[in-house]
Amino acid sequence: MPKWLQFLKRTSYFIPFTFYLLVFAAVILMGYKWIEKLAALPDSAYKDIFSLLVSIALFFCTAILLFGFITVLSSFIYFIWKQKKDDLQVSVQTAGNENAGISKQQVNIQINPVLIPLMGFLRVRIVYDKKNVSAKTSLVREKSRLFDLSYKGHFNWHLPEIREYHIEKIIFYFEDFFQFFSFAVQVSTFSNFFIGPSTETFKNIQASNRKTEETKTRVEELKRVEGELINYKSFESSDDVRRIVWKIYAKNKELMIRVPEIFDPYASDLYIYSSFYSQFKTGGNEVVEKAFLNYYKNACWSVYRQFVQRGFEVKYITDQAIPVVNFDNKDDQVKHTISVSSWQPDVNLKDFVKPKQAAILIISSLSDLQQVKEFAENFGNEITIIYIPLTACLEKNKVTDWIKWIFVENEFSSAQKTLWNVSPLRFQIIENETAIAQTIKHAAKAVTI
Repeated sequence: MPKWLQFLKRTSYFIPFTFYLLVFAAVILMGYKWIEKLAALPDSAYKDIFSLLVSIALFFCTAILLFGFITVLSSFIYFIWKQKKDDLQVSVQTAGNENAGISKQQVNIQINPVLIPLMGFLRVRIVYDKKNVSAKTSLVREKSRLFDLSYKGHFNWHLPEIREYHIEKIIFYFEDFFQFFSFAVQVSTFSNFFIGPSTETFKNIQASNRKTEETKTRVEELKRVEGELINYKSFESSDDVRRIVWKIYAKNKELMIRVPEIFDPYASDLYIYSSFYSQFKTGGNEVVEKAFLNYYKNACWSVYRQFVQRGFEVKYITDQAIPVVNFDNKDDQVKHTISVSSWQPDVNLKDFVKPKQAAILIISSLSDLQQVKEFAENFGNEITIIYIPLTACLEKNKVTDWIKWIFVENEFSSAQKTLWNVSPLRFQIIENETAIAQTIKHAAKAVTI
């Protein structure tokens, strides 16, 4: 958007009247002209009545406008006065909705003191990430007492993008009951939060620890790696006799033991490497930067959660620098890492993955085909390669998806499909996507989801 257009848009936020006032004025003017025309008819018995009706209508309309204007202006002046005296306290807090699958963030706003217009409203806009502005929305007041100048309210902010958001300013709007007047004032504040990815269930994904890295730390609960009563090997003199499966010996007269890694008192970490490398220049491509990135983040988080729930000690490794943020638990740290990640053109697979410790590698349609081919040939039988075709998020929606979109506002954007169809990167990415799918077929542990 050009700078002059951005300036006009920002300036329009502070216009002291609304579109409803213009509509109201237009209706009153047309009604006045119509009644005046009827009253001007010669030999009309209703001339005096119409004149009286016009006077009464103008009186009530003027009274309504004057009442709304005075109440809004009084609240606005009081707010400005307190702001200049540094007596104004404004705080913004998020409700901690950084949980998987939540695309609506509850924003709590506290103001003290503030004078709400009589029978009027207080609305807000959020200025975030330096250049973005939210839609004007009403606050749901939690408590309302007579002559109470403190205000505490909240609203649900729909944010479909999985990333971190930085709130920098709040624009408060004082509006009358009919929403004819809207006096705006801007207040600086600072707050940040992130929208976390959602969890999906993927089938046929298996992985195992490459090795036990630290045998000094003993765990309280024995970790199960792949399964129970299914992985065996022949008994050797160095094996623990307590691992002998006597049921098999009674049936086949063969000494078999469970693979030691299935129940091990020393747990090794399972390393998941997720690659956000892109060989394409995706800057400015809304579909790749938003829809594809959200889809990929959901997949990365789902893979991580799936192995955590299986009892693995999982370490998530990303290919980009992430701001240090302290969280109470490991899952929130990984969730934040995934949320703030983005496509990057610098760190490729060769520089990123450490094959000796990697158990899982997650790649996308934007990965370099040649490097994926080399990695699959060298380590495809040892490391699980999880491939995420990004165009899958733009598949044709079913009838049930349309119904969900209509009634529960499920995310569905035909505009994104249109943008993708005319994107200059479309054929390149689809070609690369198909080639990667064919390449990893030869890897024993590769899977496409």
